[in-house]
Amino acid sequence: MKYTLYVILIAVIVSACIEEKDTEIEQPVIELLSPSPCDTLRFGESFNFRVKITDNTGLGNISMDVHHNFGHHNHGVHESCDMDEKKDAVNPYSNGWVFSLPEERKEYVFDTGITFPAMKDETTNYDTGDYHFHIYVTDNDGYQVFTTLDIKVLDQDS
Repeated sequence: MKYTLYVILIAVIVSACIEEKDTEIEQPVIELLSPSPCDTLRFGESFNFRVKITDNTGLGNISMDVHHNFGHHNHGVHESCDMDEKKDAVNPYSNGWVFSLPEERKEYVFDTGITFPAMKDETTNYDTGDYHFHIYVTDNDGYQVFTTLDIKVLDQDS
């Protein structure tokens, strides 16, 4: 009986010391600036990827990837676009990037230039059409938020 009371007392003390956090409030916020949803990008041409990121404690990193959406899948709630007909991927383009963000900042406009490779031969003759950007932002407390951006990627001559 004494042992049970002792265990309960320790559990109450420990739980009183744990600060509950509302992770909904503490997640980073991503505002897409460029490209815009449904923009058309081209292989071989540069564009600026810009997002405004805010967080209440400070920033950690941003990671993003691009992959095809020829089967019209989705990744949660985001603005969808007029899509091409479904098709099988033959040589889809995909890539990923990871960047550190300034930890001391609570608001930051991330801006980087990206160029999808020019189509010049069989190995870089990528499928054109519907693609997704996945964007993950992590703050310096480890909370992460995710969003998706639908785009079209065409060749330079289209």
